[in-house]
Amino acid sequence: MRENKIDLTRRLLLTASAGFLLPSLAWAESQDGEVLSWKLLESGDKALEAISGSHDVIQSRTGHACWVGKGRERALRLDGYSVWIQHASSMLPLIGGAVSMSVWLALESYPVDEAALLQAASQPDTAVRFSIDRWGYLHFKLKQDEAWHDCKSARPIPKSKWTHLAATIDDSTTTLYLDGSPCGSASATQPIPLPAKAEVTIGRSSDCPVIAGVFPMGVLNGLLKDVRVFDKALSRQSVGRILEVSKPNTAPDLEINGAWCTGDKQRPRYHAMPPRAWTNEPHGLIYWGGQYHLFYQKNPNGPYWGHINWGHMTSPDLYLWTEVPVALSPEPGPDSEGCWSGSVIDHEGKLALIYTGGDGHKSSICLALSSDGIHFEKFPGNPVIAGPPQDLNYPEFRDPFVWREGDLYYLIIGSAVKDVGGTALLYRSKDLVSWEYRKALLVGDRETSGVFWEMPVFVKLGEYRALIVCEVPGRASYWVGNWKDETFTPITLAPRRLELFNHLLSPTPYANKEGRVITMGIIPDQRRPEEVWKAGWAHLYSLPRVLSADATGHLSQQPLRDIDKWSEPVVSLEKVAIEPGRANPVDQASGTGLNLRITLKRESSQSVSLLVRRSPDGVEQTEIRYEWEFGRLILDRSKSSLDSLVTRDVQDATYFPPEAGTINFNVFLDESALEVFVDDRAAFATRIYPTLTGSDGVALSCNGTNAAAESIIVTRIGKPT
Repeated sequence: MRENKIDLTRRLLLTASAGFLLPSLAWAESQDGEVLSWKLLESGDKALEAISGSHDVIQSRTGHACWVGKGRERALRLDGYSVWIQHASSMLPLIGGAVSMSVWLALESYPVDEAALLQAASQPDTAVRFSIDRWGYLHFKLKQDEAWHDCKSARPIPKSKWTHLAATIDDSTTTLYLDGSPCGSASATQPIPLPAKAEVTIGRSSDCPVIAGVFPMGVLNGLLKDVRVFDKALSRQSVGRILEVSKPNTAPDLEINGAWCTGDKQRPRYHAMPPRAWTNEPHGLIYWGGQYHLFYQKNPNGPYWGHINWGHMTSPDLYLWTEVPVALSPEPGPDSEGCWSGSVIDHEGKLALIYTGGDGHKSSICLALSSDGIHFEKFPGNPVIAGPPQDLNYPEFRDPFVWREGDLYYLIIGSAVKDVGGTALLYRSKDLVSWEYRKALLVGDRETSGVFWEMPVFVKLGEYRALIVCEVPGRASYWVGNWKDETFTPITLAPRRLELFNHLLSPTPYANKEGRVITMGIIPDQRRPEEVWKAGWAHLYSLPRVLSADATGHLSQQPLRDIDKWSEPVVSLEKVAIEPGRANPVDQASGTGLNLRITLKRESSQSVSLLVRRSPDGVEQTEIRYEWEFGRLILDRSKSSLDSLVTRDVQDATYFPPEAGTINFNVFLDESALEVFVDDRAAFATRIYPTLTGSDGVALSCNGTNAAAESIIVTRIGKPT
């Protein structure tokens, strides 16, 4: 029966080849026992299974497959959440108890959940799965009834390089191969039957969890090619021959093509952000080795939270950013469930990362070091702080922030006092490894500053210190005070809010040699999961801001003016009258990437408004309004978008300008991002999502008799290149 089946397979291959021109290369020829074969050399939106001639659907968020390379280097790019192949045929031509699978793979990252290289499943109780787990280990699993027979590799497969992976099973013995060498084996107590009829999926585990109803967690992220299935157990020599004749000649191209996200017109151009997928809290801004480094939470596999790595970008100027390989990824041990937030510091000429490791049961503080600023090694004795001080009623413990004073390193860690409020726990060390707990730096009140403090930072601003925390529930608050003998004394006990409207979180600071403190924070997306799925990315970072403090305990924020080199003048106007009761357009000021510097005078008006991203008929617009009598600043997003799946609301804050009757707005428009600085003191950042092509206008309006714009300066900001 086996001989007849092999003959049939060869005839099917010849028939399929007549309708599809395979390259005349030895590696493209069929092998004895080959029953399924996807070479993945195409350029269209379907994948050819060469034995049956089936043209299989390639699932993708864009509706189009992404192909990389030429000739034998051709490969399908999987994105970690929306790209996989669904085999059109439900017949799996396997007879007996033997099967082998072979693929070439180059991973960008390990999956969020176990992801199948190839899965053949027949409902309800039989399946074959060749897969990679969230820590990079290779598996070959056979399921019968509710039990899995699992063979796991002894070590994880490498990332960022071509790797040949194979698995064989003969009756009850399974062997795994990594680049031709056995890397795992297992035996079952009795033969496990293989499914003869099954749904075949490539690149995804069909039964994986789905987040928010749209993000499957078990999808591969990287390049895939030359997927084969055999109805026999290949020998080690046969696996080696397949590897040698099919080995790619060049390194895998895992660069993210910018075109992946350019279809989303809401994607900002000059704000910092990774090329795609999920980014979240920044937790390390530093100038080191001749360039700026920014670290951040990252899910490389898709635009949703999960499998948190430490992402990493570098820049010469804080505006032109280049993503480099992730600095940290979860591994079995204290960070097996995520490398969460922390901070960065220079330590004896090395770049040191202090971060939160989570193992699914508790959080601990870990250390990693780098000599070149790109490749990091985790401290073998991690964690350096295993948990909060015992018996002191601290139920939370994460997000370390480190700084140095003289010969000592200090560290604060976000925590809480149960039933009291948030706190930051103070530690000190001489070497970043052995840490001594000192005390709680400050304890808040749950009614005024939240039940828990995340992402605490403690920075020197002239003669003062500022403690900035992210409260739970989320808002950024701060205290300014004095620091002496390891004691922080706030000027005021009540917290102040970092933002006029709470849309920016987790600012990470860098203090340069001159003592100037620069921060960048996260500006979260405010779209529904369905739209984020289509977009392929989520969240971005604020423009760099300069912080300062005064004797009254207030923080001031100004934009770092270095962005001017990316700007070109549009218009400069003076003494512009604002007629009441209508929108007064600033005719020459239109666009989606602008900087507006406007000084507004009250005169006899009750309120004055700046309207941005306005359509000609006002159907779409975002209004920034100031009511003079009440000292009330209003952000009106009720008409900011016609899209019902984005946040549209009205918010207000109390604010009094330093000069009565005058208010200054410094506004940065960048597609869906809006950042506003008021009088070089206060600030806010938010997201708006205009849908109409013509929603790019700027106008002024007022209520009352009249108002005026003393000056209007408009520049257009290009994308740093």
